[in-house]
Amino acid sequence: MAISHDQIKDLMGDRETITIFEIGCADGADTKRFLNTFGSNFKIYTFDPEPINVEYMTTLGSIDAWGGNNNILVEDKRHTFSPYAMSDTNGVTTFHRSRNDCPEGRTVGRYSGSIHEPLTMANSDKYGVRWPGCLFDEVVEVQTKRLDTFCEENDIKHIDFIWMDTQGAEREVLTGAKNMLSNIDYIYTEYYDEEMYKTCASLDEIKSILTGFELVADWRFNDSDGGDALFQRK
Repeated sequence: MAISHDQIKDLMGDRETITIFEIGCADGADTKRFLNTFGSNFKIYTFDPEPINVEYMTTLGSIDAWGGNNNILVEDKRHTFSPYAMSDTNGVTTFHRSRNDCPEGRTVGRYSGSIHEPLTMANSDKYGVRWPGCLFDEVVEVQTKRLDTFCEENDIKHIDFIWMDTQGAEREVLTGAKNMLSNIDYIYTEYYDEEMYKTCASLDEIKSILTGFELVADWRFNDSDGGDALFQRK
């Protein structure tokens, strides 16, 4: 991701309260940065369906892929974790798990799993085998949840910032938030203009969904046809 947590704090200014959704939080490394950057007026809701990430987001004594202790994720009342694949339906779907081909990667570092089948993520005619140690050799059934539904269930009326790292599921997440979009100030998302994951949304398709938003920044990747984009509500 190309924007820093301090830059996000600057974007938020002196708001009385700040609500952030982190969709695709993996094992909590960025969540901890958010908690350490913002103050007592801050609330963060995080989501990830990968079973190992669920364990590491909710268990005292666990660590992230970089060796950082995760206790703050369990003990800090500003943080609420939910084990969902945020999507356009409430139900169950198939999740393609990722792992790194090393002993440590079997327990942490599950960053590339998706509800979409990986395609050029695994092998690209243009870029070759970019991440040979990233394997997709298991699927699991996970719960899905619409963002609109989650907000209704938890009486959330406004979201200041959404941080999305959903590995090709951007269309589903945003479609599932259609009622909340007018109450979201910023959306920051990864995207792919190649079929990194089967039928994943391109930047142009994301723009077509976010008609009430303006693309204010676009950081292109150098190892794939994609990047990170920041949208601001008009």
